[in-house]
Amino acid sequence: MSNANVKDILKDKKKVRFVAESAFKQVDKDGSGYLERPELEEVMNNVAADLGVEPPTSEEIDEVLKELDENGDGKLSIDEFQVLIEQVLEMMAKVEG
Repeated sequence: MSNANVKDILKDKKKVRFVAESAFKQVDKDGSGYLERPELEEVMNNVAADLGVEPPTSEEIDEVLKELDENGDGKLSIDEFQVLIEQVLEMMAKVEG
């Protein structure tokens, strides 16, 4: 994904939602409609690899889950996950820009 494409996606909430939903479906292995911690860990490890950075520690994964889990149920809904996707896209725009 080029820098221009990432910035275009970030400007359009429908595109951000599409990216979030696509990624969510790929990682929601059990089809529960939520991402549990092991699924979030997989996402974060994949993102770290894509960005060429160290994989997150267990504590960092716990912190991200705590930060994004607005209702405190220990898992992420698509809406909560979309916040993470927006953050990742913003990082990608900065790294590539």
